[in-house]
Amino acid sequence: LAAEQGLACAQCHLGLCYALGTGVAHDLAEAARYFSLAAEQGLASSQFWSGHMSECGNGAKRDQDEAVRMYRAAAAQGNVLALVQLGICLEKGRGVEQDGVEAAARYAEASAASAIGGDAARIFAHGAYHIERVDGQSEPSAPSSFYAQVGVRELGLAARLGHKGALKKLVTVSSRREVASVCCMGCGATRALMECAKCHVAKFCDRECQTGNWQAHKQSCRQWRPTDGG
Repeated sequence: LAAEQGLACAQCHLGLCYALGTGVAHDLAEAARYFSLAAEQGLASSQFWSGHMSECGNGAKRDQDEAVRMYRAAAAQGNVLALVQLGICLEKGRGVEQDGVEAAARYAEASAASAIGGDAARIFAHGAYHIERVDGQSEPSAPSSFYAQVGVRELGLAARLGHKGALKKLVTVSSRREVASVCCMGCGATRALMECAKCHVAKFCDRECQTGNWQAHKQSCRQWRPTDGG
């Protein structure tokens, strides 16, 4: 295989196959390994995915410092996903000293790059596709959980890049219990999640994500709240 021969693009593609359970058994540890191998060779897309795996603890030890290191490496090559995610880390002080000025600069850089390359539309399309792959079971399978978190993250990134349909799609997605229960509905993260205190279904990684996502979540929150007699 090209991946075993050290071809970075093949390693990244195989990592995605393992992460999504496409053509091979779902295996996040193998996915993280292949992303890391390609990232070490300087492939920006794999550096982003390696950062994502470290940030969410998918198949690798949860390590926010390593996630930021990978996001920075990919962002330095103009990777739009990494630029936005690095901006979020800087804005919230995750794995790096909080810096609103640099966060704004990374968001602006991402927006400029997206306007040239049409990345917002592409990221939105990918997010929508991943959400559609989530099964309808109340307790999603492992691949479905990964689809959910990646889909939410990509839709959120597309919204930050100004895609007009991304926020509307997030509102729709927020009403799906099998998505809202497995990842932060604000950013798609899976680390240190807390439940919504009202519905006990939707998950958020911090109060900022919960507050920012309230308009999308409030309708389903009312529907999922336990009855007084329950």
